[in-house]
Amino acid sequence: MTTQILDAASNGIIAVDADGKVAFANAAAGDLMNRDAGAMAGVNVERLFVFGAGHASAGRPLPLLGQIRGGPYYLEREAHLARSDGESFEAVYAVAPFRAGREIAGYVITFRDVTERRRAEAELRLAGAVFEYSPDGLIVADANGRVTKSNPAYRRFTHLEESEIVGQPLGAVLNHGAQGADGPLPIEESGEDTQWEQWCKSKSGRRYAARISLSAVRDAGGVIQQYIAIVSDVTQRKLDEEKIIYQANYDQLTGLPNRTLFMDRLTRRVLEGRRAKTSVGLMFIDLDGFKAINDTMGHDAGDLLLKSTARRLEKSVREADTVARLGGDEFTVIMPLIDNFEAAAIVAQRIIKSLTEPFDLAGREGRISASIGISLLPSQATTASQLLHNADVAMYYAKRQGKANYQLYRPDFEDAVHVQERVL
Repeated sequence: MTTQILDAASNGIIAVDADGKVAFANAAAGDLMNRDAGAMAGVNVERLFVFGAGHASAGRPLPLLGQIRGGPYYLEREAHLARSDGESFEAVYAVAPFRAGREIAGYVITFRDVTERRRAEAELRLAGAVFEYSPDGLIVADANGRVTKSNPAYRRFTHLEESEIVGQPLGAVLNHGAQGADGPLPIEESGEDTQWEQWCKSKSGRRYAARISLSAVRDAGGVIQQYIAIVSDVTQRKLDEEKIIYQANYDQLTGLPNRTLFMDRLTRRVLEGRRAKTSVGLMFIDLDGFKAINDTMGHDAGDLLLKSTARRLEKSVREADTVARLGGDEFTVIMPLIDNFEAAAIVAQRIIKSLTEPFDLAGREGRISASIGISLLPSQATTASQLLHNADVAMYYAKRQGKANYQLYRPDFEDAVHVQERVL
């Protein structure tokens, strides 16, 4: 009966006599050692307990007899043990004496395979280290969407304390400092993993761009148990992207839209005007006297004049208008919903008056004027390129009329100024 009980145990059990010979080994001991449990009887215990390949002394016997005879009455150790087939496993073993009267008659050795437990513990330690030292922010929330944990990186992004994060709704935490991000998260409605980017603001006011990946952790039945969010600080990448976009669409000197962005906006305004049957006006502005200032006062003075011109133009036009610099001393103004030539003339007069005022060019005075050509859609043009061509022709005609004036395009201007259509 006793043998049957011992054989039913999941741990290996070996009884050793006072000389270190195996007196009994249960079935689990045989399985763990890959041996016939019955054939282990009479074998020196140190031939059975041998260090496995995971130990520096692989192949050598454990000093069990020395531990038994010189150690305490009970000891517990860990070792990497070898099986008879050369495989090995992580084991925890314990040795306890048993007596016959006052004399120690032998010892009982119990041991078990803890390989999977050690692997799981190692994975948990690794996961813990990744969580703590990851450069990305990590947030864990329960099935109800309440945050249970955050890592140091996320707290660095937001300047929030753990006490300000734990227990809060996941959406409120992830969208901390973000505009227009109220309401449930997409994953909370659809259950699908999702990712997005948004600008956020930390508790201290620092603005940063966050890339957020949100996943659900499910059990075997597909029921959500937790949510895991990874938050990456992508501020520098977003700033670089914005810089590239800005450089591609804006004039580096004046900050006004450049020719590329101007044509995009003009085309869009023309399409909207044609669809809604509304008007669009375009001014082509060329500075009179700019070359003389650039030649006599230098390029720095010329650059300063162009920047000042841009600011004066912006103040002279309507709020809905777009001022752009095409290059050199050529500027344009897109005027959506302009009713007629008289309305455009009012803006042109303001521009000419503004630009005839003296410019302070680093302590020196500079004076210019402006010649302005005006074209209207749909009365004079039907496309963006035609609108620009007509305004350009009208501007050249204005120059021929003595400069510092504006002209509305007329077809007879074409022959009068002999201007070739520009390639946009």
